[in-house]
Amino acid sequence: MRRKYDSIFIKEGIMKKTSLYLLKVLLTFVFFLILLIAVVSAWLQYKGQVEQIERDRLNTVLITARTAVLSIESETLNSIREAKDYTSAGYNAIHNKLVELQQAAGLPASGVRILRKAGTHTEMVVTAEKQNRIGQSFDLWTEMNGVFNKGLAAARINEIKGVNYAVAFAPIKNTHGETVALLMIEKELNELPSFFEVLFWPLIIGLVLFILIAVVATVVLKRLDGAVNEIHFNLERLKKGEPLRRSETDTLLLSEITEDLKALETRIKGTEESKEEREKIQKQITELLKIVSAAADGDFTVTARVTADTLGALADSFNLMISDLSELVRDAKNAAEEVASTTAGILKNVEVMAKGAADQASQTETISNFAKDMADLITNTNQNAQRAAEAARKAKEVAETGSQIVKKSIEGMQHIRESVRDASKQVKVLGENSTRIGEITDFISEIASQTNLLALNASIEAARAGEAGRGFSVVADEIRNLAERSSRSADEISKLIGDIQDGISKTMDAMDKGTLQVAEGTKMVDSAGVTLREILGSIEISTKSAVEISNATQEQTKYSQEIVQSLEHIAGIARETADGAKQSKEFATKLEALSTKLNQAVSKFRLAK
Repeated sequence: MRRKYDSIFIKEGIMKKTSLYLLKVLLTFVFFLILLIAVVSAWLQYKGQVEQIERDRLNTVLITARTAVLSIESETLNSIREAKDYTSAGYNAIHNKLVELQQAAGLPASGVRILRKAGTHTEMVVTAEKQNRIGQSFDLWTEMNGVFNKGLAAARINEIKGVNYAVAFAPIKNTHGETVALLMIEKELNELPSFFEVLFWPLIIGLVLFILIAVVATVVLKRLDGAVNEIHFNLERLKKGEPLRRSETDTLLLSEITEDLKALETRIKGTEESKEEREKIQKQITELLKIVSAAADGDFTVTARVTADTLGALADSFNLMISDLSELVRDAKNAAEEVASTTAGILKNVEVMAKGAADQASQTETISNFAKDMADLITNTNQNAQRAAEAARKAKEVAETGSQIVKKSIEGMQHIRESVRDASKQVKVLGENSTRIGEITDFISEIASQTNLLALNASIEAARAGEAGRGFSVVADEIRNLAERSSRSADEISKLIGDIQDGISKTMDAMDKGTLQVAEGTKMVDSAGVTLREILGSIEISTKSAVEISNATQEQTKYSQEIVQSLEHIAGIARETADGAKQSKEFATKLEALSTKLNQAVSKFRLAK
């Protein structure tokens, strides 16, 4: 029996030592495998970082180019055609902008150029250099032609004489969306960091960790070896029939492994949460871009969802901007409607005034004809005294008719004066409303300018942030486009307001002139009425005394000539008044058309109710 136990104990001891040996071999293999995996992972990480650095540099140059083209005016650029344009104001303005870009981005002067097509080759237009390079050829036809056809910005890495350059092309478009030129930015790439520069500290830390793991493994193996020896010692004591000694095992290794697993689990969870957070942010950016695009198309009814994360402040600022712009556009629209309503009233009053002036001219011409007839009758009376009574009677009838016509003319002119006064008041109110609209459009322009500046700063900050700021850069570009469209709409409104104010000024001048002419006409018609009453008295006297016809005829002839001259003068004034009223009607019609255009311009925006 004892030999049986001895055999069992010997086999168990051999198995324990064999298992311990295999464990040592396995741990050694695992250590070297971990070291190999660490080296390979470090190399892949290095390659990934190098590629990311190149992408970040390309994106930085591309964003800089896309941002810079927004400040370049295509009309000014089109005016630069020949070498003599080097001294023009347009060339200097664009050159100064390129110099500012070159200094702000840290670019060489030869690395900022504006190029355009010239047949089947590429030529330079403006550069940041202090040299006249207008019309000089530049061999980038393949790259530039592709960007021209697509109308999209692009970037690439070019190797020139062994040096790598990041080159970006951004299209410069006119108001019709056509690409007329390209902005080229060229920046030398700094030498990429070496493998050891990028991963020096990670390798050192990994090596230290590997040594620590090896030390810990050694300690554990020693403890396991001690535990096996202790078990073997107890087996020997059992073999001899001696009491067993209590074994105290150390669980430190198991505890460390458990903690390492927990730490690994925490890291995995953190990685998953970070991935979910990025997906969430990407989704929010996509939603915000859709809302910004809708607002850029004139839909101010959209609102961005405000959240508690990083994009929440941006969404809140966007909603505040949309609210302010909506209020401004709403005020402009109300003012445009008020202008249209006031213009319609002015047009109606001017039509009435024009009709009254035409009637006055017609009546004045009739009076003039009657006066001429009366003069002829008075002249013939001196030759034919026998017909004097009949002529006097007719003259009396003509004088009475003339008196009634003069009275009606005075009343008509009084109505015209009142209409002109009312129209003048309405035009003045219209001018005040136009001034208010001008202040509103100036405020819109100021907001658009500030928004454009903020978007430019945001683009620069996003460019500095690299890949992490790409999405924010796109949002900033969309906001800047919105600002540009808002600025162009404000300029169009300002132009319409200028035309309206010009029409108002001309209408006021015409009304003032018409008022003066009506006043002068009223005075002359009053004088004519007095004259006609005097003629009527003379005719009554001539009917009572035929003997005095010859003497009275001379005096009546004199009076009749004065009447004819006065009536001709009145007729001329009446014609001028009618022409002024017609001109005022034309101005009022133009003013109404401009009001309609203004209303159509602000109606492009959809506002929340």
